[in-house]
Amino acid sequence: MAKLEVKEEVLLLLKMQRHDFINHLQVIHAMIQLGKMDKALIYIEELSKDPKGLVTEELTLRAEEITGQLKAGA
Repeated sequence: MAKLEVKEEVLLLLKMQRHDFINHLQVIHAMIQLGKMDKALIYIEELSKDPKGLVTEELTLRAEEITGQLKAGA
């Protein structure tokens, strides 16, 4: 994998991660606006217990794939 391809793939992964993170914030914001503070706190606690919940499985798999390719090319 060429350096430019790696950079583009890493940028794509960062954009995906940002999207996922913003989605979590929107869920929390909606819960708070609806007065569901208990649900918002539980949601935040669950995310903090399992940071993998902050990103989609697809993002995790793509990151692992890129890491493997970078290690193989090193």
